[in-house]
Amino acid sequence: MALTETAPRLRSARTEPPSGARRRDDSRLCRTRTQRILLAVAFVAIVAFPLSVDSAFLISLTGTIGVFALAALGLNILSGYAGQISLAQSIFVGVGAFAGVGLGGLAELPLLVWLPGSFVAGGLAAALVAPLTLRLKGVFQIVLSLALIFVGHYVFVNLPALTGGNGGISATPSLSLGFIDFGELTVAGMRYSYEQGLFILIWLVLAASMIAVVNMHRTRFGRALVAVREAETAAEIAGINAARIKVLAFILAGAFGGLAGGLLMAQLRYVQAEQFGINMGLELLIIVVVGGLGTTWGPVLGAAVISSIPVLATQYAEYIPFLQADFSQDGGIGIPVGQVGLLIYGLALVLVMVFEPRGLSHLLGAAGRSLVRLAGRSRTVPDPVPAPPTRADDRAHQGEKA
Repeated sequence: MALTETAPRLRSARTEPPSGARRRDDSRLCRTRTQRILLAVAFVAIVAFPLSVDSAFLISLTGTIGVFALAALGLNILSGYAGQISLAQSIFVGVGAFAGVGLGGLAELPLLVWLPGSFVAGGLAAALVAPLTLRLKGVFQIVLSLALIFVGHYVFVNLPALTGGNGGISATPSLSLGFIDFGELTVAGMRYSYEQGLFILIWLVLAASMIAVVNMHRTRFGRALVAVREAETAAEIAGINAARIKVLAFILAGAFGGLAGGLLMAQLRYVQAEQFGINMGLELLIIVVVGGLGTTWGPVLGAAVISSIPVLATQYAEYIPFLQADFSQDGGIGIPVGQVGLLIYGLALVLVMVFEPRGLSHLLGAAGRSLVRLAGRSRTVPDPVPAPPTRADDRAHQGEKA
């Protein structure tokens, strides 16, 4: 009995990799060949898409999606992984935008200085308010984050030398990175526009940020984030400093928001305090919820829906029934174009909460797995039908019994 019980254990010990090998495998971004191929295709698409598309509107729209996905990526660390609610992400986007104005526009520093400076500025601003915000929970945390938006707006308006006050400020930062100038990109003797080069920069920064967050989620800090989200008291009993973990998550969220703000400033080349108010804060939170809390692709999918549909509706309002771009004439009936965004936010939240509370990322993942299972079933060869027993088989069976 001892030998028979020990043998399966020995076999499992030989077949299972050691714990160190499992940890090294978990730290990899792409653990399969298919994932590595898809990642390479994504990087090729980032470069090829803007260089092969002539539509300035489409390039600008997809660039905006990338910027909002980056800001939502930071908020996803706080709300998706750490389980904390905040509407103040827009303030950190504004801090990064105005830091980019000061460093890249007024001081005319290079890209390698002003863009990381926006990242650091957003993180420092978050570090100042994180101890206050994270002392509260639930609805009190939401109210305090709203208060931070009003305080941030007051600070922005009353720093006219940096922000331009109520009128805003213009800036055109340098996009030169060594021998590559994204502002005047030249490939194979062909020169491309500022918007095309900036698109590549935005999505490369977004891809690098997603890789960093994925690897962070697999570390001890990432596992501590999830533990605090699931059961804060149990995490503290296990030796995790929950307050420190939440503060670090808040700082990371603000830093990625500042990075997105710097890129938004480079895209618009004009920023105003009104842009970073409650509307942007709500939009970023809705992007995270609709895309999928705590998922890798949730911020990108949510931004693709929430940030693009209102813009597309405004651009093509004359072709969409019940949308009215001009209400100057009496008797106009329809939905004002300026309110389409609010309608989309409400419909998206209702549909997601009712049909898939885990967000679009889980919905698309489930659909993909269903397609793979259906394809696998179609290729499966049915087992052959066994032949009926003969008399010789019956006689041999009776002889064995005897």
